[in-house]
This record gives sequence, C-alpha cells and structure tokens, in this order.
Amino acid sequence: MFDDYAFKNTETRIRFKFVQKRDEPLYPWEIASFLKGFNTVYYKFELLNSICSALNHGVSPEDIIIFDHSLPLYERYAEMNLLSEASAAKLFYPIGLPVALSPSEWSVNYHFLYLAFKAINSLLKIKHVQPLRLEQIVGLYESLSAEGVEWVQSRLVDLALEQAEKSYRLAVEKGEKKEELVGEDFERALTKAIKYKEQSRKDLEFIGGLDDDEKVELLTSDGRNNLRLAAFLTSFFDKFDKTVRPLVCARVGGGKFRVLGRSLVNKQERTGLELKEIKKNSPLGALFEAGVTAYQAIQQEKRAKELHEIDKQIKAKEIELLDARIQGEKIKNFELELQAVGRYAEISRESDLSALSGLPPSFVRLQISKAYGVEIGNAIGVLNKQDLKLDYSSVTAIDLNA
Repeated sequence: MFDDYAFKNTETRIRFKFVQKRDEPLYPWEIASFLKGFNTVYYKFELLNSICSALNHGVSPEDIIIFDHSLPLYERYAEMNLLSEASAAKLFYPIGLPVALSPSEWSVNYHFLYLAFKAINSLLKIKHVQPLRLEQIVGLYESLSAEGVEWVQSRLVDLALEQAEKSYRLAVEKGEKKEELVGEDFERALTKAIKYKEQSRKDLEFIGGLDDDEKVELLTSDGRNNLRLAAFLTSFFDKFDKTVRPLVCARVGGGKFRVLGRSLVNKQERTGLELKEIKKNSPLGALFEAGVTAYQAIQQEKRAKELHEIDKQIKAKEIELLDARIQGEKIKNFELELQAVGRYAEISRESDLSALSGLPPSFVRLQISKAYGVEIGNAIGVLNKQDLKLDYSSVTAIDLNA
C-alpha cells in the first residue's frame, strides 16, 4: 500500500540559517510573515514531491485530491496518516470541498456529497431545526459506490425530512409555532449542488475525449464555455496555489486514504520544518532544521536572477501557454533546472526530490511542473521580501542514525 514516506529520506535533517542583508530592525509582524511564508513554501515542495512519488508508484491522478480550505493553523491531526475512506469523509468535511488532480466521476460525486450535505444543513439551521449529525456522512459516502449518487441524494433528503418532522412534532406538542418543511424545500436547497453535478458530468464527458495537446490548447482558448472547462481541468492546482496549508490525500486501495506530506500535521514525522532559534535584534538571524526537502527551498535564492523571467511566465497563463511547442521547451529546461537542484545535494539521491523526473510527458506533468515553478517563485519572494539571505556556511546535514 503506497506510503509517500517510504520514498523520503527520513534519516537526515538539514540545518541552515537565514540572515538579514541589511542591519535594520524588523517588526514582529514582518518576522511572523517570513516564518509563515517559508513554512508554506517548504511544505508545498514536500507535497509536490509526494504527489510525484504517488504517480510514479501507480496511484492514478484521479485518486489524488485536495480540499479547498486550509488546515487550521493551531490544530494537530495525529491520526491523519492511513484512514478508511468512510471515516476520512467525516474527518475531512470541515476542511472544505474535495477536488481531484484529474477530475473523475468519483471525485465529482464526492464533491457533490459535501455540497449537498452543507446545503441541507444550512436550510435546517435557518429553520431552527437540529442539523444532521456529521457521523451520517460516513454512511452516505459508503453508499456513493454501493448505491450511486442519485440514491445518496434521495437518502439525504429523507434524512432531512425525518429531522424536520421530528422537530415539528415536538414544537406542536409544546404548543409552539413552527414552519413545517416538505420535500420540495430540500430539493430547492440542493439546486446549486445538483447543477454542479450535472454540469460536471457533461464536462467530464467532453474532457474525456481530449488528448494532452488539446487540453493545453483549451487553457488558452476564449469563450465562457472554454474558461469553465479550463478551470475544471486546473482546479486542483488553483486550490494548491491559494491554500496556505493544503490537505492532499490519495486513494491507495483497500478503501483507504493516505494523507500525503503528513509531517504538515503530525510532529511525529521527522521531515517537518522546525524553527530552532531566532535572533530578533539587528541583523535578524533565523536557524531552521528540516528534512532534505529544505534543499529545494533554500537553493532558490542563489538562482533568483536566472529564474526571474521564467517565474513571471509561469505565473502568467495567458503568456506561458500561447505556444504549446515553446512551452514544452520551457518546461523541459525548467525540469532540467529542478534536477540540477537535486544534484546539488548529494544526499538527495535517496529521496523524492527528483520524483518529477520519473513522470512521463503528460498534461498532468505539465501542471505539476508549473506548480514547482510557482513555489520556486514563492521561495524567492519570501526571502527577498524580508531582505534575507541564506548563510551557506550554516548548511549542515545531520544523520539521525549517527
């Protein structure tokens, strides 16, 4: 059963220090902004490496999902590792709507379940009825495969009606006035969710007939319909880019989800980023310890000038995808640079830092390459914003087995 940490170097820690270029004090909020930004960059590299490892070891891009809200900053989820899909459906619900790396019928149905459950509970709350319990998502998720999404939609309405009727009876017994809800009320509440489901089915059918070149071309096409389809295709990475602490997981068989990059939420994993020391007086100095993924983040400052132009183009979709052939050369050169980063650190050879190079050419690989490029740009921006530079003499590797 796939485990991304089987392909990470968990026996080595990297220690490194950033120092201010200029001798001027930083406000506390500036220090906090730097720490938050660098932490985000580090973990997104970690997640991208895990995604590439998953794809390289047989996980389908249709089975890798992200949620559209960030994980709460001060909560720890030690149980987030290998979870049953049904129990995970309950655990993940507060973190947002699921979106797959490559859209599929399963991911659309899963997204619909959350949309519909939220819409039903919203109506119940407005009408002062006790909402459905979160535990009920478990059975509904299991029924998506066993009974189908239409049955789940009908069952959700039935559960809401039962809840509303119970509340109405209790109100009558107490002599209180209460609006009686009927099935049509809940069907209307599901209008948005049903529209999403039906439109997504049509989009899946259309996209299923496109090859990779046609998908790339679609991203630069005009028209409302094409813009919607392009957004549908790239939704995973739109969420990845906008979310500070993204939750990404993969279906790994046996009815299980594997949470990728779990050091983000589980301190028991020794690949996470740790702030060891910060000297707040001028010039500021921050000492970190992290897994070998740190090499991907800390080497970007050295290459800022060389990557400035490609970074701008990666962030500008209307420019970077105008010519698929030229874009292919850019991505090829960009991936060679990523491999060079991996070669810089001898120790990275036994890790997932170069997992991208193992992916065959595809639309998915193109999107992952772009995401790496965005994080390279973010790493440069985080350091330059606070006028920080890496103290190269501080970079040391720590063997945890020594």
